Amino acid sequence: MTRRAILLFWIAPLLWWGAADAASLTIVDDAGRSVVLDRPPRRIMALTPDHTEILFALGADDRIIAVDQWSDYPPAAKAKPRIASFNSNLEQIIRFSPDLILSTHGAAEPLLPLERYGIRVMIFAPRTLDDLYRHILLIGRIVGAEVRAEGLIAAMRQRVAAVVEKVRDAPRPTLFIELDGSDPGRPFTAGPGSFIDVLVQLAGGINVAARSKTAWPQFSLEELVRADPDLIILADPVAPPIPYVSELAARRPGWSRLRAVRLGAITAIDASQISRPGPRIVDGLELLARLLHPDRFR
Repeated sequence: MTRRAILLFWIAPLLWWGAADAASLTIVDDAGRSVVLDRPPRRIMALTPDHTEILFALGADDRIIAVDQWSDYPPAAKAKPRIASFNSNLEQIIRFSPDLILSTHGAAEPLLPLERYGIRVMIFAPRTLDDLYRHILLIGRIVGAEVRAEGLIAAMRQRVAAVVEKVRDAPRPTLFIELDGSDPGRPFTAGPGSFIDVLVQLAGGINVAARSKTAWPQFSLEELVRADPDLIILADPVAPPIPYVSELAARRPGWSRLRAVRLGAITAIDASQISRPGPRIVDGLELLARLLHPDRFR
C-alpha cells in the first residue's frame, strides 16, 4: 500500500463523519438501543456470518479483527480469528481490543457489559429485505462506505424486482424447507416471521409452514404428509449430496407417502444461501425461484 493510499485509508472515514457536522454518530439498533460512536471504528468484531459478509461487500474487511465460528464466506473470512458467537469469553474479547461488535439477539446481550470498557455493541436482526437494506446502509455509514452501500442496495433491489416480475402470474407451488433434520420425524423448518418465509413468498411459492405458531417450528410427519408439498428442499447443513437426496429421503419412515419424494421433487441446497441476511440473500431468492419455477428461468 502506497503512502497516499495509507493516508486516504485513515482520513476518508474522518472526512465523512466531519461532513455530517457531528462529533459522533448515533445508531439505533434492533433492540431499540441508541449506540453512540465517538469516532469511526477501526477494530470491528463481526459475530454473525451476515455481518461478516456485509463488511466484506462494503470493502471494510480490513477492519475485521475477529469473526464468529460460522463465518466462512467469502473464503478470505476463514483466515480471520474466531470467536464463539454464543457464550463468548468476555476476557478473550477484551484482549482483541475491539471498538465495535456487531451481533444479533441472544448473542449480543451478554456482551453489553463490555460497553463500560468503551466497546460498543450493536444488535441487528433483520426479518425482511427492507430491514436488511437498512442495516447495510447503517453499516455503510459506520465504516464510511455509504455510497458503496447505496450501490449494493440498488443492485439487490433490482435483482429482487426481476425475480418478482418473472413469477408474478405463475402458479404458486407448495414448498417445505428442512433446516434441521437431526430428528427426521420432526424436522425444523421456517415459519411465519422468518426471513426464509419472506423469500419463499417473493420467489412465488407457498410455504407449507406459513401458519405455524413460531418462526422456527418443528414439523411433524403427520403435518408434512397432510401438507404434501409439491417441492421439498433440504437446507440442513448435513443434508446428503444432491444425487442421493431422493433415495435417502425415501428411506425415512413415512416419507415414501410424500408426493414430492415419489416424484423426485426434492433437492438439497447450501443453507447459507437462504439463512444469512446479507448481500448473498438475493442469490438464495433467485435459487428458490428457479427451483419453484424452472420454466421462468431458462
